Amino acid sequence: MSTDNIELTLPVNAAYISAARLTASSVANRLGFAIEEIEDIKTAVSEACTFIIAKTNSKNPFKLMFKPQKNCVSITFNVKGIFNPNIMQNETSILMIKALMDDIKVNEENDNFIITLTKNHNVISFD
Repeated sequence: MSTDNIELTLPVNAAYISAARLTASSVANRLGFAIEEIEDIKTAVSEACTFIIAKTNSKNPFKLMFKPQKNCVSITFNVKGIFNPNIMQNETSILMIKALMDDIKVNEENDNFIITLTKNHNVISFD
């Protein structure tokens, strides 16, 4: 499953957030996530996109990489030329994402701002 990565490149425009949500939903559904988990993922993706669109100082498109794995999905957002990362401390979008996802990592590399979200799939077994 790890070779089934999906990459989207979206303009810095809120009109395209639905494309990111739809892709997130499709990937999570394919992995067998529960409806509640899928809704968490879609909401977190929306919040991350909104955060990037609101805070970016660039007109360059941003990229999303969906990495499905056996028991989780990671979604990486990569945008060039953003802002001072200290703004993330009390940002409502980031706090919401932290509540919805199992892990969030924020990095800066070569003028690229990178956010990686991970949601674990809690498989229920009746054995």
